[in-house]
Amino acid sequence: MTKTSARPTARQLVPRHKVWLNWGSSFLLGPNYLRFFEAIERAGTIREAAKAAGWSYRTGLNRVRRVESVLGRPVLVTTRGGTAHGGARLTPEIRRIVKVFSRWREEMHRVADSAFRRVSRG
Repeated sequence: MTKTSARPTARQLVPRHKVWLNWGSSFLLGPNYLRFFEAIERAGTIREAAKAAGWSYRTGLNRVRRVESVLGRPVLVTTRGGTAHGGARLTPEIRRIVKVFSRWREEMHRVADSAFRRVSRG
């Protein structure tokens, strides 16, 4: 028998929250997209970034196309593969959006966790 009738303690309660950015009324970035675009910055390829995000190359490429469709412009500067190996870099605009979203997300988590600790004491 489980203790479902026991009153939970503050240590058992674990807050979870998810934040994302819209561009107008359209979804633009969430945590997975953030991880993907940050991985492009580090790895320099869509393939490696998709792998880091747990996606296939095709899924990564489709996510890029989706964000480009929402913004109405390219978000990557790419070079073709071949013997020289291809590469991808974020455009300045998406780099700024990624940075703002990352910082805002960290701040949201910090504030929400602090608020939860404060209200769960009572």
